[in-house]
Amino acid sequence: KKKVMKKFLGIIFLVFLMSSSAEFTFAKHMRSKIPELKIKEFDKWSHDKLKKWEKKCDFENECIYKFKNKKKIRKLDSNIIDLSKETLDFINNSSITSILYYEKGKVIHDLTKSNIGIFNTKKKITNKTYLYGFSKSKSIASLMVGVTQCEGLIDPNKTYAELIPKLKNSYYGKIKLKDSLNMMARDNIIGERGFKYVVPWPHTIISFLRAEGAKIDEQLGDNKFYYSNLQPDLAAAAAIEAVGSFSKFRKLMDNKLFSEIGNESVIKIHGYRSLPAIWNWVWATRYDWLRTGIYVMEKINDPDSCMGKYLIDAIENSVETGRDWGPKYGKFFYTKNPYGLKSKAIMMKGHGNKFTIIDYENKRVLDVHSIAEDYDPEKLISLIMQ
Repeated sequence: KKKVMKKFLGIIFLVFLMSSSAEFTFAKHMRSKIPELKIKEFDKWSHDKLKKWEKKCDFENECIYKFKNKKKIRKLDSNIIDLSKETLDFINNSSITSILYYEKGKVIHDLTKSNIGIFNTKKKITNKTYLYGFSKSKSIASLMVGVTQCEGLIDPNKTYAELIPKLKNSYYGKIKLKDSLNMMARDNIIGERGFKYVVPWPHTIISFLRAEGAKIDEQLGDNKFYYSNLQPDLAAAAAIEAVGSFSKFRKLMDNKLFSEIGNESVIKIHGYRSLPAIWNWVWATRYDWLRTGIYVMEKINDPDSCMGKYLIDAIENSVETGRDWGPKYGKFFYTKNPYGLKSKAIMMKGHGNKFTIIDYENKRVLDVHSIAEDYDPEKLISLIMQ
């Protein structure tokens, strides 16, 4: 009887373990599908974390660094047209929180949504709300490098060892800046080695690579596109080194980048010890994300300008990604047919289906902020842009 009872209890215990594991897996899988959790995720990154880091800012350590437009705010004309019922129904069944659509000099569509079903964000989303860019931030890093290059301060043909002497013994010391900008550092064998969890604190990209990163004699990976979050931080660090100091770098960006973008509010970037963690940590208001897209569009359509040449080079020398929704990539932009759009366009793309699509052929910009990947971007684009 004891043997039978032990066997019975063993079976019960095994079933319990299996059901608990299944329940955990199911719960994990469902996180992105639960409206209340999606709202909490928005509040965490667009409100709670940002406020916390702003309060504890120590410029020698962890901080939110603020970049300012020193000149005139870019004024945007509007001629608002209501979205169709089909489009509104589509948006209401998603975690999309903001849509701005600009066409031929005017804002045509302007929508904000502060809820998913019955659950509301902590604060109503307005034109003053700071929206977290996730990997849209990488394109900001590219524009910063572009400004530095246009000032004649940095050579994209140089390696990181030449641009950042402290990295001479790192694997990345042998990687050229121009390859890094295209995600061609060939570091797929290396991976990121915990980078996302310790940068921007307690490491900068440089201290992380010196302490935890690969050595210069490590093997190069496949000679193809490999999406690596280290690259924008490396590129930004090289630009800061080229300018001479973070304070000089910020002054240069204020005057030569953000004043041309014409942002209304400051751009906020989380960083540590005067090195921005720009792979992910950029906040801007919805209209300033749109202004950034318009600035990029204008520069591509001005091939005689230095930034225009920089961005056109990104398009013409972009690399294959193997991603249907963004088949080519150059200088931290997706550079061809974003989400199947047939016209000539590039895209700033972030986690959770956040994106800014810049159709420079037809002079249109669509900026979308969402919390989770719970909708089909291609469908949304067909409803608004096609």
